Amino acid sequence: MTTSERPPRSLRTKLVVTVLAATSIGLAAALAVTIFGVNSFMYSRLETQAQNYLTLLTEDLASNPGFVGEPPRLVECSESVALIVSPAGRLEQYRGAQPAQVPIPPVALLRTMAANQTVARLPGSGFLGAADTLPNGDYVVGAVSTEDYRQIAHRIVLAMSLIALIVLAVLAIVLLQVSKRWLRPLESVVGTARSIAGGDLSQRVEVADSTYEAYSLTLSFNTMVSRLQDSFGRRERAEDRLRRFVASAGHELRTPLSAISGYAQLAQLGALDERDDFQAAMRRVGGETRRMAALIDELLLLAELDRGRPSEEAPVDLGPLCVDAVHDAQAAAPEWLLRHDIHPHREYLVVGDAFRLRQIVTNLLANIRAHTPPGTKAEVWLSTTGTEHMLDIIDDGPGIEPGLRERVFEQFFRAAPERSSGSGLGLNIVAELVHRHGGTIRVMPTDRGCWIRVRLPAMILAPGAQRPDASPLTTPSEAESTTG
Repeated sequence: MTTSERPPRSLRTKLVVTVLAATSIGLAAALAVTIFGVNSFMYSRLETQAQNYLTLLTEDLASNPGFVGEPPRLVECSESVALIVSPAGRLEQYRGAQPAQVPIPPVALLRTMAANQTVARLPGSGFLGAADTLPNGDYVVGAVSTEDYRQIAHRIVLAMSLIALIVLAVLAIVLLQVSKRWLRPLESVVGTARSIAGGDLSQRVEVADSTYEAYSLTLSFNTMVSRLQDSFGRRERAEDRLRRFVASAGHELRTPLSAISGYAQLAQLGALDERDDFQAAMRRVGGETRRMAALIDELLLLAELDRGRPSEEAPVDLGPLCVDAVHDAQAAAPEWLLRHDIHPHREYLVVGDAFRLRQIVTNLLANIRAHTPPGTKAEVWLSTTGTEHMLDIIDDGPGIEPGLRERVFEQFFRAAPERSSGSGLGLNIVAELVHRHGGTIRVMPTDRGCWIRVRLPAMILAPGAQRPDASPLTTPSEAESTTG
């Protein structure tokens, strides 16, 4: 906003001005209606008084040829006059409670008033009069003053105007106080929003319960800020994780690349001219290449899992899958004694990707070969609670220190680097795959070796539902209690 632009008015100002304007219009309308009603009532009263006064004058003149002494007066009226006007318009007699300047009404007006028995305002005066014709042709006029009623109307207008001003002043004060209280949640939201715009996402607005709108606004605002904070927190954690991931990956790739580069330099310098030296160098280069390729494959798998790419979901029986994985691991590394305790005729159905589930078991068994010496015994168990299946893998190796059990699933973490030949990504991949299938994994406390437990939600079949076919990757094979 440029400095030349005027800031918009506040909601409180608009609210107070709008309510006061609407109230002023209502009071003005009420005042106008009241004034009109009072005037109509007073004019009707004055007409009645003028007619009554004319009646008294007519009755008095019927017994007297003219006004003898003072003519009769009305109790309701503070000032009245009586006139006798000739047909030619000449004033014959005039009587009044007080001297008053009442011009002689025109003969035409007197004739109309007498003929129609109407009441009219006498021109040039503040009197309302009625006229009648006397037997001798003269006109008798009885008039009453409107001054008292005009003053009464003036006082009523003044009093109502004063009352209206007082009402508007009181209403303005009340509106300012009430609006301040009602709009306090908005001010809190504005202040908190400014703090948040400054980078402090921990700020929250106190939930207001004064009105439904204020309660909904503050609650929704806090929910929005919490989600923003969670989103920024996840992004920061993801960025930090990515930085650590890149740094660790670069560190892991540096070793095989340095070895390959070193052998290449030796070959260029002629230090590998001997056939045996050359073949040994090539074997080392091949080993480092395979190590680097395996590391890259694991990195690509983690990147694929981080992107959340959809995996295949189908019914999978964990029993045959685990049995086949144990057989394959035993065949690949006969130096380790692998056994399983899996019921051959019981189903352990889960919903997931059979290939990834097989990879979980394979990586856990490979972790035993990578971190335990040859001759180590290991057992694979499957059990169920009805709502979840538990995969337990226990070995007799050196085990994991209690303080490191929570960190073994971190990327590039190795509890004992001197005993490990892996990259430190195997268990991290296992944890990601388990979480992708809605399960949990943890290192259980034990006095012997290492005990890893994986929990996966069981596939619950509805009563009477037909059993689905298991994944083709987990075709049941004959289960054995001992492998080797």
